[in-house]
Amino acid sequence: MGQNINKTSFSASDHEQFAKQLKSELDQLEGLLETPGWGIGKCTLGAELELYLTDKHHRPAHYNLDILDKASDPLMTAEINRFNVEYNCPYTEFSGAPFTFLKQKMDERLQSLQAIAQADGIDVTPIGILPTLKDGDFGLASMTDSPRYHALTDILCESRGGPFHIRIHGAESLEVDADDLTLEGANTSFQVHYRVKPDEFAQWYNGIQIATIFTLAMAANSPVFLQKKLWHETRVPLFKQSIDSRNLCGMNWHTPARVSFGKGYVRKSALELFRQGVSLQPVLLPDLPESKCKEGCGPRLDALRLHQSTIWSWNRAVYDDADGGHLRIELRSLPAGPTTIDMVANAALCIGLAHALQRDLDRLMDRLPFEFAKYNFYRAAQYGVNANILWESENGTLQEYPLVDVLDKLLPRVADSLVELGISRVEADMLMVVIEHRLAKRQNGASWQLSTLVELERKYGREVALNKMFALYQKQYLSGVPVSHWPIL
Repeated sequence: MGQNINKTSFSASDHEQFAKQLKSELDQLEGLLETPGWGIGKCTLGAELELYLTDKHHRPAHYNLDILDKASDPLMTAEINRFNVEYNCPYTEFSGAPFTFLKQKMDERLQSLQAIAQADGIDVTPIGILPTLKDGDFGLASMTDSPRYHALTDILCESRGGPFHIRIHGAESLEVDADDLTLEGANTSFQVHYRVKPDEFAQWYNGIQIATIFTLAMAANSPVFLQKKLWHETRVPLFKQSIDSRNLCGMNWHTPARVSFGKGYVRKSALELFRQGVSLQPVLLPDLPESKCKEGCGPRLDALRLHQSTIWSWNRAVYDDADGGHLRIELRSLPAGPTTIDMVANAALCIGLAHALQRDLDRLMDRLPFEFAKYNFYRAAQYGVNANILWESENGTLQEYPLVDVLDKLLPRVADSLVELGISRVEADMLMVVIEHRLAKRQNGASWQLSTLVELERKYGREVALNKMFALYQKQYLSGVPVSHWPIL
């Protein structure tokens, strides 16, 4: 959920001082972006992987602080719920075989975590939403004891003026209220960080926004929540609604949701996104840490970074002070799992397709206005590999097509685009074969879970079937075989 803080409540003076600092740092960032040569450096790739901890009955295990203590790894952190942890994978240069590097680091860390946890009968699994979750698994008793999480719960609930209301209609329907943020913690993600040159930010960001539509559909791995079959990627509506602090009653206008696909294509630079964040979203955590610039680093911009960390766009602009300061795009929509090869293939698809689309991006954005790109994003989340999206026809008009048919035509360009970016041919081809198999079989994590559940429900009730399905998921995940090759009962 972002940067740590030291306080759980804030005064009017805290907000006033933070607002001044925020404006000052936004001006600083503008100055940096106008400085010739600033932020130019080797492109890098990094990732954050959120994980579930479960007991021998495949139920969530409140074990995160124990496993962090035993792992003693500064790259690991606790997530909002006590049954989740996060591994921050080291960055690597985006050339040669960076996706294999990420995969190897994740495999090593997952194996060591499993060895640590297994001694206490705990399993560590990457999956978008644990299918065995129940109502009683949430609430303050399940929340990691952290000032940030307590402060966010208090502030967002106060702003909303009542409980968070979750209403999701998919294959089945779910309505539930929550008085804290722990429902959001049901979502676990594979968040990818891609460094870009400042003067290329707009084209990269817009390309990734469109590429995300296809990647999300192919990566979907969260079809069940609270024993209901909902969206193929239920994380999308659940994350948005579970922290929506807006009180929309009696208002002529309202701030946008803090979780969104965005407000439009970027026209020129990343500054537009930072400005929107400052102007459109109220400050939640006005905490000003005392910090100094480190040697070789750019200005800290702590207030701007903290505020930006409370705006959870599915593709987010990130400022980092490392290496004199630079910009990254954080891909936040991808779920954890099913396997590490599936996850890095998803990242490669999104980045490679975004680059391939840049060749004709202006025309594509003209013919696919942002509101329709956003429509496509939510259809991809709801229906996954079965989604229909709006796309340009041969005569240039928008028509509805099966997403898989559109991707089938785009996919041959992706491996070549990755090679143009400096990825080895062997790596690019290997990763796109993973996607090709998934596309050919129409099988990702979500469709496998749903198909397996159908078969198990022929013999068992929903609760038992979900438990057995997750047991099979864990077995297949541990095999390391891509999800496209997982058998259906």
